[in-house]
Order: sequence, then C-alpha cells, then structure tokens
Amino acid sequence: MKALHLAALLVVPVMVVTGCGGGGSETATGTSSDAAIKPGVVTDIGGLGDHGFNDLASTGLKVAEQKLGAKGRILVPQTPADYANNLNQLSQGGFQPVFGIGFTFTDAITAAAKQFPNTHFGIIDSVVEAPNVTSLVFREEEGSYLAGVVAGLMTQVKTDYANPADKVVGFIGGQESPLIEKFGAGYKQGVLSACPDCQVLYQYVGTTTQAFSDPGTASEIASNMHSKGADVIYHAAGASGDGLFKVAQDQKFFAIGVNVDQAQTNPNAPVLTSVLKRVDTAVSSTIEAQTNGTWKAGVQSFGLSNQGIALAPFGKFDSVVPESVKTAVADDQKKIVDGSLKVATALAEVGGK
Repeated sequence: MKALHLAALLVVPVMVVTGCGGGGSETATGTSSDAAIKPGVVTDIGGLGDHGFNDLASTGLKVAEQKLGAKGRILVPQTPADYANNLNQLSQGGFQPVFGIGFTFTDAITAAAKQFPNTHFGIIDSVVEAPNVTSLVFREEEGSYLAGVVAGLMTQVKTDYANPADKVVGFIGGQESPLIEKFGAGYKQGVLSACPDCQVLYQYVGTTTQAFSDPGTASEIASNMHSKGADVIYHAAGASGDGLFKVAQDQKFFAIGVNVDQAQTNPNAPVLTSVLKRVDTAVSSTIEAQTNGTWKAGVQSFGLSNQGIALAPFGKFDSVVPESVKTAVADDQKKIVDGSLKVATALAEVGGK
C-alpha cells in the first residue's frame, strides 16, 4: 500500500494592537529595535485570523523568530490604498526583508523597491523584477490537480456525501484572475483524468479583492452547484470559503479546502482534504536567507517537489476513501514531481464539460 506523506499546518496566534500611521492595525511579535534581523510583513486586507495566507505568513514569521532570534512586525492594512504607506513605514523603520502578502501588492512593492533600494522585499504570488525583490510563487496547479483526482474518484463512490449517479463536482474561485485560474485549471484537469465523463461546475465569487471575503456569495454558489448535482466542491476563495463549508455541512456534500488543513479549522464540516500552500515556509526560508547572507533577488518557485505544495490528510474520512484513490493520488504526485505529467495553468488548456 502506498502512503501519502502529508503535513498539516499549525496556525500560530498573534496579538493585534493599534498601529501608528499607515492606515492599518499593527501586530508586533517582537519589539527589540537592536535585533540583527527585523523582518516585516504587510498582510492583505483580509488581515489575521483568515486561516489562510495571512495566518500562514504570521506563522512563518513566528518560526523565524523562534529559530533565528529575529524580531518582526506585522501591519494589517484596512484597504489596498494602505499598502504603500505600510510598506514605507516598515522600510523606514529598518525592517527587512519586508513582505507583501498577495499578488495585489504588485504595484506597491514595485514602487517601494524603487524608493528603498537598500531594503530587501518579498512578494507572494506575483513577480516583481527588481534587484531588491524576491518573488515567491507557487505551483498551485499541482496540488489542485491532486485534489481534482480525489474529487473525480470520490464522486463515483457511494458515501453519505456523494452520489455516483451524478458525476458532478464544482470549483469556487475567489477573485477572477490568472492566479486563481491556476487552481481551477489544475483541479479540472485532475477531475477529468480520473473521471472523463464528469462535469466540472466552475464559478468565481467576484472580480475584486472583496471576492476573498464574501462567504455569503460563496454559499449561494455552493448551494446552486449542489442543486445541480455537485457532491465535491473545491474552493480557492480565501475567507469566502467559509460559505462553502457551511453549506456543505448543512446539505451534506464533500468540500475541499485550501492553503491550510481546513478540516482542522472547520471540524464540523465534511472537509475531505485541502490543498496546502506553504506560505509559512516561503516566508521563514526567505528570512533565514537574509540572516545567513544568502538572500537573493529573482523568482523562487514552490511546488510538490520542494514541499511548497501538498495535499492534507483525509482525516476523519480516511476510512471512507478507498485505497485505490490514495494510490492514484500517490502515483500522480510522483509523475508531477518527475516531470512526466504536465499540469495545466489555464482553462484553455483543459477540455471536458
């Protein structure tokens, strides 16, 4: 029997206090002004407590503090208009590396890098070409493909949450964007590889960053998909995913989470698995590089091969998932890592219904 070696994430709690300037709130996980390394993080507007990107970045900072003795600070903007002020505040305070968490920071990081050429910056999910910026990107399509294999196979297994007669699954994306399309394309490809005659329902919550914090709309989408037969629905929608989990619990169908093991953060919902996106690893490793003098600009890519992407354990549903499904996932993971299986990053590359 082939086993999946999958890791769950621990979200480390932090304390939020009122900040000074920058239009946001501030989290000081370390306050010593004479620390050799002072990393800074600006979250996206979802803030801390999102059980996703921002909490993962906080976890990565906390790991670096405990391991390296760094003294970091987190700023939480109220709107995207605060990004520039928050980045400037940290840069002027001598913090580095300074991270922008999310692709919506592209313009703000580009401007800050020019304004503060001696500060090292990091950006998650976007590429900024500058001599003092490291771009931390993820091959989300790889984990999403594995989630699709799980969905395509489990929708054909009779359980309390799935009906083999329908062969319909769903994907809910947050903001319509090339980044979220990577999740959706990989997922759809994985579904169709396991179930060529399955239908994949696909919908975004919206077209702005607010789409990542709109669980009400996500719940409506999930309910509509389920009414059309979808019994496994995967989301890449940030905090909006809470709407999916609520409907999945009420209407009894499988959900697949993202970023962290959302079965742990939503214990009452039928979360089959989650695609883990190790933002914490990206942040902590970049801070460590700053500490030991190996920090470098350019693109760093994280995927299945370097544990930047993974699939969470099946948890309480482990006994429900057939060994054949686990073996299929393990086999496909091996093919992705060795390069024999290429995963799509755009829907145009994927056929099917």
